[in-house]
Amino acid sequence: TIQLVERVRQEREWQLDASVPTNSEAGAELRRAPLVGREAELTQLVDIWNSTVDNGAAAVVVIEGDEGYGKTRLAEELLARARLDGATVSAVRCVEGDLERSRSGILGLARGGMLEGPGVATAAQGALLAFAQEIAEWADKFGRLQGEQQPLENAFAEVARALAAERPVVLLVDDAHWCDRESLLSLGSALRDLESLPLLVCITSSAAAPRIELDDLRSRIGRDLRGTTVNLNRLDSAALTQLARWAVPQYEEDQLDRLSRRIRVDSAGLPILAVELLHAVALGLDLDETSGVWPEPLRTLTQSMPGDLPDTIVAAIRVGFRRLSSDGQQVLAAAAVLGDRVAPTRIGRGSGLEGKVLESALDELEWQRWLTADPRGYSFLARIVQDVIATDMVTEGQKLRIREAAGKGI
Repeated sequence: TIQLVERVRQEREWQLDASVPTNSEAGAELRRAPLVGREAELTQLVDIWNSTVDNGAAAVVVIEGDEGYGKTRLAEELLARARLDGATVSAVRCVEGDLERSRSGILGLARGGMLEGPGVATAAQGALLAFAQEIAEWADKFGRLQGEQQPLENAFAEVARALAAERPVVLLVDDAHWCDRESLLSLGSALRDLESLPLLVCITSSAAAPRIELDDLRSRIGRDLRGTTVNLNRLDSAALTQLARWAVPQYEEDQLDRLSRRIRVDSAGLPILAVELLHAVALGLDLDETSGVWPEPLRTLTQSMPGDLPDTIVAAIRVGFRRLSSDGQQVLAAAAVLGDRVAPTRIGRGSGLEGKVLESALDELEWQRWLTADPRGYSFLARIVQDVIATDMVTEGQKLRIREAAGKGI
Protein backbone atom coordinates (compact mmCIF):
# COMPACT_ATOMS: atom_id res chain seq x y z
CA THR A 1 0.00 0.00 0.00
CA ILE A 2 2.85 2.38 0.85
CA GLN A 3 4.46 1.66 -2.53
CA LEU A 4 1.16 2.29 -4.34
CA VAL A 5 0.67 5.60 -2.52
CA GLU A 6 4.14 6.69 -3.59
CA ARG A 7 3.49 5.69 -7.20
CA VAL A 8 0.22 7.66 -7.20
CA ARG A 9 2.00 10.68 -5.76
CA GLN A 10 4.76 10.53 -8.39
CA GLU A 11 2.22 10.09 -11.19
CA ARG A 12 0.06 13.04 -10.13
CA GLU A 13 2.74 15.56 -9.24
CA TRP A 14 5.17 17.27 -11.58
CA GLN A 15 8.48 17.93 -9.88
CA LEU A 16 8.68 21.52 -11.10
CA ASP A 17 11.17 24.01 -9.73
CA ALA A 18 9.57 27.09 -8.16
CA SER A 19 11.13 29.22 -10.92
CA VAL A 20 9.12 27.49 -13.67
CA PRO A 21 6.26 29.77 -14.79
CA THR A 22 3.07 27.67 -14.96
CA ASN A 23 0.74 30.69 -15.27
CA SER A 24 -2.13 28.67 -13.84
CA GLU A 25 -4.06 31.83 -12.99
CA ALA A 26 -3.86 32.92 -16.63
CA GLY A 27 -5.20 29.60 -17.87
CA ALA A 28 -1.98 28.51 -19.58
CA GLU A 29 -2.18 25.04 -18.09
CA LEU A 30 -5.43 24.49 -19.98
CA ARG A 31 -3.22 23.01 -22.70
CA ARG A 32 -2.86 20.02 -20.34
CA ALA A 33 -6.28 18.72 -21.33
CA PRO A 34 -7.98 15.61 -19.95
CA LEU A 35 -8.47 12.60 -22.17
CA VAL A 36 -11.98 12.75 -23.67
CA GLY A 37 -13.75 10.81 -26.39
CA ARG A 38 -11.37 7.85 -26.10
CA GLU A 39 -13.08 5.79 -23.39
CA ALA A 40 -13.73 2.74 -25.57
CA GLU A 41 -10.20 2.73 -26.98
CA LEU A 42 -8.64 3.11 -23.53
CA THR A 43 -10.73 0.23 -22.23
CA GLN A 44 -9.38 -1.99 -25.03
CA LEU A 45 -5.80 -1.10 -24.19
CA VAL A 46 -6.22 -1.51 -20.44
CA ASP A 47 -7.87 -4.92 -20.94
CA ILE A 48 -4.84 -6.12 -22.91
CA TRP A 49 -2.51 -4.73 -20.25
CA ASN A 50 -4.41 -6.42 -17.43
CA SER A 51 -4.38 -9.69 -19.35
CA THR A 52 -0.62 -9.37 -19.90
CA VAL A 53 -0.06 -8.97 -16.16
CA ASP A 54 -2.56 -11.62 -15.05
CA ASN A 55 -1.46 -14.28 -17.55
CA GLY A 56 2.25 -13.44 -17.71
CA ALA A 57 2.10 -13.40 -21.51
CA ALA A 58 3.55 -10.90 -23.99
CA ALA A 59 1.27 -8.73 -26.13
CA VAL A 60 1.34 -5.79 -28.53
CA VAL A 61 -1.07 -2.88 -28.94
CA VAL A 62 -1.03 -0.62 -31.98
CA ILE A 63 -2.59 2.86 -31.81
CA GLU A 64 -3.13 4.17 -35.31
CA GLY A 65 -4.27 7.57 -36.52
CA ASP A 66 -3.14 10.65 -38.39
CA GLU A 67 -1.12 13.41 -36.76
CA GLY A 68 -3.10 15.39 -34.21
CA TYR A 69 -5.55 12.57 -33.42
CA GLY A 70 -4.17 12.03 -29.91
CA LYS A 71 -2.14 8.83 -30.32
CA THR A 72 0.57 9.98 -27.92
CA ARG A 73 -1.96 11.25 -25.38
CA LEU A 74 -3.77 7.89 -25.35
CA ALA A 75 -0.48 5.99 -25.03
CA GLU A 76 0.54 8.24 -22.13
CA GLU A 77 -2.67 7.34 -20.32
CA LEU A 78 -1.92 3.64 -20.73
CA LEU A 79 1.65 4.10 -19.49
CA ALA A 80 0.45 6.09 -16.47
CA ARG A 81 -1.80 3.20 -15.45
CA ALA A 82 1.00 0.70 -15.98
CA ARG A 83 3.32 2.73 -13.75
CA LEU A 84 0.64 2.78 -11.05
CA ASP A 85 0.62 -1.02 -11.31
CA GLY A 86 4.36 -1.01 -10.61
CA ALA A 87 5.51 -1.77 -14.16
CA THR A 88 8.89 -0.91 -15.62
CA VAL A 89 8.17 1.58 -18.40
CA SER A 90 10.47 2.69 -21.20
CA ALA A 91 9.55 4.97 -24.11
CA VAL A 92 11.11 6.36 -27.26
CA ARG A 93 9.66 8.88 -29.69
CA CYS A 94 10.89 8.54 -33.25
CA VAL A 95 11.41 11.33 -35.77
CA GLU A 96 11.91 11.20 -39.53
CA GLY A 97 15.71 11.14 -39.27
CA ASP A 98 15.56 7.87 -37.29
CA LEU A 99 14.65 5.95 -40.45
CA GLU A 100 18.30 6.10 -41.53
CA ARG A 101 19.79 5.50 -38.06
CA SER A 102 20.12 1.75 -37.70
CA ARG A 103 19.02 0.43 -34.28
CA SER A 104 18.20 3.94 -33.05
CA GLY A 105 14.84 2.68 -31.80
CA ILE A 106 16.19 0.02 -29.45
CA LEU A 107 18.97 2.35 -28.32
CA GLY A 108 16.31 4.95 -27.56
CA LEU A 109 14.37 2.44 -25.47
CA ALA A 110 17.56 1.54 -23.65
CA ARG A 111 17.94 5.22 -22.76
CA GLY A 112 14.24 5.73 -22.10
CA GLY A 113 13.83 3.74 -18.88
CA MET A 114 15.23 0.22 -19.28
CA LEU A 115 18.43 1.06 -17.40
CA GLU A 116 16.44 2.09 -14.31
CA GLY A 117 14.31 -1.05 -14.23
CA PRO A 118 14.75 -3.53 -11.37
CA GLY A 119 16.42 -6.68 -12.62
CA VAL A 120 18.50 -5.07 -15.36
CA ALA A 121 21.74 -6.13 -13.66
CA THR A 122 20.70 -9.79 -13.88
CA ALA A 123 20.90 -9.74 -17.68
CA ALA A 124 23.76 -11.57 -19.36
CA GLN A 125 27.03 -9.64 -19.22
CA GLY A 126 27.37 -9.72 -22.99
CA ALA A 127 24.03 -7.92 -23.33
CA LEU A 128 24.96 -5.25 -20.80
CA LEU A 129 28.30 -4.73 -22.52
CA ALA A 130 26.57 -4.27 -25.88
CA PHE A 131 24.63 -1.27 -24.56
CA ALA A 132 27.61 -0.01 -22.57
CA GLN A 133 29.51 0.28 -25.85
CA GLU A 134 26.81 2.56 -27.28
CA ILE A 135 25.37 4.57 -24.36
CA ALA A 136 27.34 6.55 -21.80
CA GLU A 137 24.88 5.91 -18.95
CA TRP A 138 25.15 2.16 -19.47
CA ALA A 139 28.95 2.42 -19.65
CA ASP A 140 28.99 4.21 -16.29
CA LYS A 141 27.16 1.30 -14.72
CA PHE A 142 28.38 -1.75 -16.64
CA GLY A 143 31.44 -0.62 -18.59
CA ARG A 144 33.85 -2.58 -16.40
CA LEU A 145 32.24 -5.96 -17.05
CA GLN A 146 34.32 -8.55 -18.89
CA GLY A 147 33.32 -10.82 -21.71
CA GLU A 148 32.18 -10.89 -25.32
CA GLN A 149 29.39 -8.48 -26.13
CA GLN A 150 26.25 -9.67 -27.87
CA PRO A 151 24.76 -8.16 -31.04
CA LEU A 152 22.44 -5.31 -30.10
CA GLU A 153 19.32 -7.13 -31.28
CA ASN A 154 20.08 -10.11 -29.01
CA ALA A 155 21.12 -7.79 -26.17
CA PHE A 156 17.79 -5.94 -26.39
CA ALA A 157 15.78 -9.15 -26.02
CA GLU A 158 18.02 -10.36 -23.18
CA VAL A 159 17.65 -7.13 -21.19
CA ALA A 160 13.89 -7.12 -21.79
CA ARG A 161 13.81 -10.73 -20.50
CA ALA A 162 15.68 -9.77 -17.33
CA LEU A 163 13.36 -6.83 -16.70
CA ALA A 164 10.15 -8.78 -17.33
CA ALA A 165 11.32 -11.58 -15.04
CA GLU A 166 11.37 -9.05 -12.19
CA ARG A 167 8.15 -7.14 -12.89
CA PRO A 168 5.80 -6.39 -15.85
CA VAL A 169 7.31 -4.24 -18.60
CA VAL A 170 5.79 -1.75 -21.05
CA LEU A 171 7.81 -0.52 -24.04
CA LEU A 172 6.38 2.42 -26.01
CA VAL A 173 7.55 3.29 -29.52
CA ASP A 174 5.82 6.56 -30.38
CA ASP A 175 5.55 7.52 -34.07
CA ALA A 176 6.87 4.10 -35.01
CA HIS A 177 6.39 4.82 -38.72
CA TRP A 178 9.69 6.76 -38.38
CA CYS A 179 11.45 3.92 -36.54
CA ASP A 180 14.35 2.16 -38.26
CA ARG A 181 13.77 -1.27 -39.76
CA GLU A 182 16.22 -3.14 -37.52
CA SER A 183 14.54 -1.89 -34.35
CA LEU A 184 11.06 -2.82 -35.54
CA LEU A 185 12.27 -6.32 -36.40
CA SER A 186 13.92 -6.57 -32.97
CA LEU A 187 10.62 -5.70 -31.27
CA GLY A 188 8.85 -8.43 -33.24
CA SER A 189 11.54 -10.95 -32.32
CA ALA A 190 11.37 -9.99 -28.64
CA LEU A 191 7.60 -10.49 -28.60
CA ARG A 192 8.10 -13.97 -30.09
CA ASP A 193 10.97 -15.01 -27.82
CA LEU A 194 9.46 -13.59 -24.62
CA GLU A 195 5.89 -14.74 -25.20
CA SER A 196 5.64 -16.29 -21.72
CA LEU A 197 6.68 -13.10 -19.88
CA PRO A 198 4.58 -10.02 -18.92
CA LEU A 199 5.82 -7.72 -21.70
CA LEU A 200 3.57 -5.21 -23.47
CA VAL A 201 4.83 -3.38 -26.55
CA CYS A 202 2.80 -0.25 -27.35
CA ILE A 203 3.19 1.23 -30.82
CA THR A 204 1.72 4.44 -32.22
CA SER A 205 1.82 5.00 -35.95
CA SER A 206 0.28 7.00 -38.77
CA ALA A 207 -1.67 5.34 -41.54
CA ALA A 208 -0.36 8.06 -43.85
CA ALA A 209 3.16 6.59 -43.61
CA PRO A 210 2.81 2.82 -44.16
CA ARG A 211 5.63 0.48 -43.16
CA ILE A 212 5.97 -3.16 -44.17
CA GLU A 213 7.43 -4.08 -40.77
CA LEU A 214 4.44 -2.59 -38.95
CA ASP A 215 2.00 -4.23 -41.33
CA ASP A 216 3.64 -7.59 -40.66
CA LEU A 217 3.43 -7.02 -36.90
CA ARG A 218 -0.25 -6.10 -37.08
CA SER A 219 -0.99 -9.14 -39.23
CA ARG A 220 0.37 -11.40 -36.48
CA ILE A 221 -2.11 -10.11 -33.89
CA GLY A 222 -4.65 -12.84 -33.25
CA ARG A 223 -2.45 -15.51 -34.80
CA ASP A 224 0.86 -15.87 -32.97
CA LEU A 225 0.66 -12.57 -31.06
CA ARG A 226 -1.77 -11.43 -28.41
CA GLY A 227 -2.95 -7.84 -28.68
CA THR A 228 -5.18 -5.37 -30.45
CA THR A 229 -5.16 -2.49 -32.92
CA VAL A 230 -6.95 0.75 -32.06
CA ASN A 231 -7.85 3.17 -34.85
CA LEU A 232 -8.48 6.74 -33.71
CA ASN A 233 -11.04 8.99 -35.35
CA ARG A 234 -11.79 12.69 -34.98
CA LEU A 235 -13.60 13.81 -31.86
CA ASP A 236 -17.39 13.90 -32.15
CA SER A 237 -19.72 16.67 -30.94
CA ALA A 238 -20.26 15.09 -27.52
CA ALA A 239 -16.51 14.85 -26.86
CA LEU A 240 -15.90 18.43 -28.01
CA THR A 241 -18.70 19.66 -25.75
CA GLN A 242 -17.16 17.76 -22.84
CA LEU A 243 -13.79 19.34 -23.62
CA ALA A 244 -15.35 22.80 -23.86
CA ARG A 245 -17.13 22.34 -20.54
CA TRP A 246 -13.79 21.58 -18.92
CA ALA A 247 -12.00 24.50 -20.59
CA VAL A 248 -14.62 27.20 -19.89
CA PRO A 249 -16.70 25.93 -16.96
CA GLN A 250 -18.36 29.34 -16.57
CA TYR A 251 -20.23 28.94 -19.88
CA GLU A 252 -23.95 28.11 -19.93
CA GLU A 253 -25.16 25.10 -21.91
CA ASP A 254 -26.29 27.14 -24.91
CA GLN A 255 -22.91 28.89 -25.00
CA LEU A 256 -21.11 25.54 -24.79
CA ASP A 257 -23.21 24.20 -27.65
CA ARG A 258 -22.35 27.14 -29.91
CA LEU A 259 -18.68 27.00 -28.92
CA SER A 260 -18.32 23.27 -29.51
CA ARG A 261 -19.97 23.55 -32.95
CA ARG A 262 -17.55 26.32 -33.90
CA ILE A 263 -14.59 24.35 -32.56
CA ARG A 264 -15.66 21.33 -34.58
CA VAL A 265 -15.71 23.37 -37.80
CA ASP A 266 -12.39 25.13 -37.19
CA SER A 267 -10.48 22.12 -35.78
CA ALA A 268 -12.13 19.43 -37.93
CA GLY A 269 -12.41 17.41 -34.73
CA LEU A 270 -8.64 17.01 -34.33
CA PRO A 271 -7.93 16.88 -30.59
CA ILE A 272 -4.68 18.86 -30.69
CA LEU A 273 -6.26 21.74 -32.59
CA ALA A 274 -9.40 21.67 -30.46
CA VAL A 275 -7.28 22.04 -27.32
CA GLU A 276 -5.32 24.93 -28.86
CA LEU A 277 -8.56 26.75 -29.71
CA LEU A 278 -10.20 26.18 -26.33
CA HIS A 279 -7.03 27.24 -24.55
CA ALA A 280 -7.03 30.49 -26.54
CA VAL A 281 -10.75 31.06 -25.95
CA ALA A 282 -10.18 30.67 -22.21
CA LEU A 283 -7.47 33.34 -22.52
CA GLY A 284 -9.79 35.74 -24.34
CA LEU A 285 -9.66 34.89 -28.08
CA ASP A 286 -12.90 36.00 -29.78
CA LEU A 287 -13.70 33.43 -32.45
CA ASP A 288 -16.20 35.82 -34.06
CA GLU A 289 -13.28 38.05 -35.08
CA THR A 290 -11.51 35.27 -36.94
CA SER A 291 -12.48 33.33 -40.03
CA GLY A 292 -11.65 30.29 -42.10
CA VAL A 293 -12.60 26.63 -42.23
CA TRP A 294 -10.61 23.45 -42.57
CA PRO A 295 -9.22 23.51 -46.13
CA GLU A 296 -10.25 20.06 -47.35
CA PRO A 297 -12.45 17.42 -45.68
CA LEU A 298 -9.89 14.65 -46.13
CA ARG A 299 -6.68 16.63 -45.70
CA THR A 300 -4.49 15.61 -42.78
CA LEU A 301 -2.19 17.68 -40.60
CA THR A 302 0.80 15.97 -42.19
CA GLN A 303 -0.28 17.26 -45.60
CA SER A 304 -1.09 20.78 -44.37
CA MET A 305 1.12 23.84 -44.26
CA PRO A 306 0.66 26.76 -41.87
CA GLY A 307 -0.91 28.82 -44.65
CA ASP A 308 -3.59 26.15 -45.08
CA LEU A 309 -4.88 26.46 -41.53
CA PRO A 310 -7.94 28.51 -40.59
CA ASP A 311 -7.18 31.92 -39.09
CA THR A 312 -8.62 30.71 -35.79
CA ILE A 313 -5.99 27.97 -35.44
CA VAL A 314 -3.06 30.27 -36.21
CA ALA A 315 -4.49 32.92 -33.88
CA ALA A 316 -4.87 30.34 -31.11
CA ILE A 317 -1.24 29.24 -31.44
CA ARG A 318 -0.18 32.91 -31.37
CA VAL A 319 -2.16 33.49 -28.18
CA GLY A 320 -0.56 30.51 -26.47
CA PHE A 321 2.92 31.52 -27.64
CA ARG A 322 2.54 35.09 -26.34
CA ARG A 323 1.40 33.84 -22.93
CA LEU A 324 4.70 32.07 -22.41
CA SER A 325 7.47 33.71 -20.43
CA SER A 326 10.01 35.63 -22.53
CA ASP A 327 12.55 32.85 -21.92
CA GLY A 328 9.98 30.26 -22.94
CA GLN A 329 9.31 32.14 -26.18
CA GLN A 330 13.03 32.30 -26.98
CA VAL A 331 13.52 28.60 -26.37
CA LEU A 332 10.40 27.58 -28.29
CA ALA A 333 11.42 29.69 -31.27
CA ALA A 334 14.88 28.10 -31.26
CA ALA A 335 13.41 24.59 -31.04
CA ALA A 336 11.03 25.34 -33.93
CA VAL A 337 13.88 26.50 -36.17
CA LEU A 338 16.46 23.82 -35.31
CA GLY A 339 14.64 20.66 -36.40
CA ASP A 340 12.69 17.56 -35.43
CA ARG A 341 14.54 16.62 -32.25
CA VAL A 342 17.11 18.91 -30.69
CA ALA A 343 19.50 18.38 -27.80
CA PRO A 344 19.12 20.91 -24.98
CA THR A 345 22.69 22.12 -25.50
CA ARG A 346 21.87 23.20 -29.08
CA ILE A 347 18.61 24.80 -27.98
CA GLY A 348 20.58 26.71 -25.37
CA ARG A 349 23.09 27.99 -27.90
CA GLY A 350 20.35 28.90 -30.36
CA SER A 351 18.28 30.75 -27.76
CA GLY A 352 21.21 32.35 -25.97
CA LEU A 353 20.16 30.85 -22.63
CA GLU A 354 21.98 28.45 -20.36
CA GLY A 355 22.00 26.86 -16.91
CA LYS A 356 18.96 27.16 -14.68
CA VAL A 357 17.33 29.73 -16.95
CA LEU A 358 17.37 27.29 -19.87
CA GLU A 359 16.21 24.39 -17.71
CA SER A 360 13.33 26.44 -16.34
CA ALA A 361 12.20 27.44 -19.85
CA LEU A 362 12.36 23.84 -21.11
CA ASP A 363 10.36 22.65 -18.09
CA GLU A 364 7.77 25.34 -18.76
CA LEU A 365 7.38 24.22 -22.38
CA GLU A 366 7.16 20.55 -21.46
CA TRP A 367 4.69 21.27 -18.66
CA GLN A 368 2.43 23.21 -21.02
CA ARG A 369 2.71 20.48 -23.68
CA TRP A 370 4.48 22.43 -26.39
CA LEU A 371 7.49 20.10 -26.32
CA THR A 372 8.07 16.51 -25.36
CA ALA A 373 11.40 15.16 -24.19
CA ASP A 374 13.32 11.92 -24.33
CA PRO A 375 16.98 11.27 -23.48
CA ARG A 376 17.99 12.26 -27.01
CA GLY A 377 16.41 15.73 -26.99
CA TYR A 378 13.24 17.78 -27.36
CA SER A 379 10.65 17.75 -30.13
CA PHE A 380 7.24 19.33 -30.72
CA LEU A 381 4.15 17.32 -29.89
CA ALA A 382 2.75 18.29 -33.29
CA ARG A 383 4.77 19.13 -36.39
CA ILE A 384 2.15 21.62 -37.62
CA VAL A 385 2.54 23.69 -34.42
CA GLN A 386 6.30 23.73 -34.96
CA ASP A 387 5.75 24.92 -38.52
CA VAL A 388 3.39 27.71 -37.42
CA ILE A 389 5.88 28.96 -34.81
CA ALA A 390 8.78 28.84 -37.28
CA THR A 391 6.77 30.53 -40.05
CA ASP A 392 4.61 32.98 -38.15
CA MET A 393 6.54 33.91 -35.00
CA VAL A 394 10.18 34.01 -36.18
CA THR A 395 11.64 36.33 -38.80
CA GLU A 396 14.09 35.14 -41.44
CA GLY A 397 16.86 37.10 -39.73
CA GLN A 398 16.09 35.45 -36.40
CA LYS A 399 16.19 32.02 -38.06
CA LEU A 400 19.61 32.76 -39.50
CA ARG A 401 20.97 33.95 -36.16
CA ILE A 402 19.51 30.94 -34.30
CA ARG A 403 21.11 28.48 -36.73
CA GLU A 404 24.47 30.23 -36.63
CA ALA A 405 24.48 30.38 -32.83
CA ALA A 406 23.40 26.74 -32.46
CA GLY A 407 26.02 25.44 -34.86
CA LYS A 408 26.25 21.72 -35.58
CA GLY A 409 26.49 18.64 -33.43
CA ILE A 410 24.82 18.04 -30.10
